[in-house]
Amino acid sequence: MDTVETVQRAIDYIEERLDEPQALEQIAEAAVMSLPNLYRLFYSMTGHPIKEYIRKRRVSEAACFLRETNLPTIDIGIRWGFETYQTFIKTFKRSTGLTPGQYRKSDTIFSFERICLNEQVTYFEEREVSERFPDVKVIRFAPQKGIGYLYTAKQEVGLEDTALANFRSLLEKSELDVNQLRMFGWNVDLDGKRESYGYQMVAVSEKDRTCLSDPELIPVELPGGLYAVTRTPAGSGRTIVATWDRLLSDWLPRSTFELGEQSFLEEYQQFNGQIARLKLYLPVKRRQDTETIQIVERSKVKVISFRESGNDCVIHADEASVKWLTSNGFVGDTRLQVFMSCSFPQSEMNTYEVYIAPPEGFVPTREDKHRMTWIESGLYACMTTRAYGSMTGILERIYRWLGVSHDYEPDGERSWYAQYVPYEGSSSVSDVRRNIERSVSVVCFVPIILQR
Repeated sequence: MDTVETVQRAIDYIEERLDEPQALEQIAEAAVMSLPNLYRLFYSMTGHPIKEYIRKRRVSEAACFLRETNLPTIDIGIRWGFETYQTFIKTFKRSTGLTPGQYRKSDTIFSFERICLNEQVTYFEEREVSERFPDVKVIRFAPQKGIGYLYTAKQEVGLEDTALANFRSLLEKSELDVNQLRMFGWNVDLDGKRESYGYQMVAVSEKDRTCLSDPELIPVELPGGLYAVTRTPAGSGRTIVATWDRLLSDWLPRSTFELGEQSFLEEYQQFNGQIARLKLYLPVKRRQDTETIQIVERSKVKVISFRESGNDCVIHADEASVKWLTSNGFVGDTRLQVFMSCSFPQSEMNTYEVYIAPPEGFVPTREDKHRMTWIESGLYACMTTRAYGSMTGILERIYRWLGVSHDYEPDGERSWYAQYVPYEGSSSVSDVRRNIERSVSVVCFVPIILQR
């Protein structure tokens, strides 16, 4: 039996008895190792002393009960193996910075999930990245077979919620206990079909589910690979989108990884029959190329602007630009140049702007003339990268470089912008809209001047 299997056996023993008194001698016996070896190997394989692991797991489960139930605090503490109420309060505050009562009223999420050693990936990050994103972990996810259901619709609003509700109903009709299943979902490209949007659901179980009576439920394999994983509360679509953007725009550009080829996954984590939170899986692979900053001189560009502000500014600006493209017959036109800009750093009054440079000979309407503006010429520091959401991570890298430059400084009179450059074979606007992170590269331009 190798070390990984031995320590995983100890973890499994702990998890099965997490709400019971735990004697380290019994854990060592279950893992078939001596007590000194249990201390040493557990820490070396998990990064946590065994007693600390047990405490954090109990606090994590108690935190979930505090948020999702109305049980008295003292009952939750006893339920999760804390000998006294005082011990529970002291341990909980040491782990979360809040008392159980304060945590129940706050928006803070404390999560310390069960460790699966077979999923762990060894990688090195700058200390600043690991401290800034302590909740993001990269894991190796093994392919898994499950029960699948594909939901399709003509509109994107409510797609995931309806797919999940339908899927749970189908599973229950098939006499499957949804509380014993791990449920995942991801968006599907339905190019060429009447419905524009699709969402694939998969339920994974340790038991064999090959005999399915409902024709809408079919065997599906969940793709494996490397993923960066974090969690977010369920229920608020805006919060979920913001968490995805944090992974894609903030964490990924600063990490030693780049976007992988698998689908973006969402795991629906259940508690008392309800979806309590989502676990987001961003596909990644180890970065091969080094992205460098260059200094370029840019000419001014005449563009049509679609500018919006507020919480849903990205959605509204994108919708307005797509509507304009469609009404003018420019969908799929490779002569177009597409740019964007947004608030940086983000503020309470966020703005987002899409710029489209129409082809030569285009005759603007009266409404178009009101939207006409210029992207200014001048000197820019630029970096070519993948399309990483709002580009905040890339912008921070450029501004940090300017902060130590002896030759250049930011030009506060002009705005930064990004230009989308479609990859060969995915040049149409419809291709870009369906999968922008993989169908385009982005050149990010920050205006600069020579230091005086």
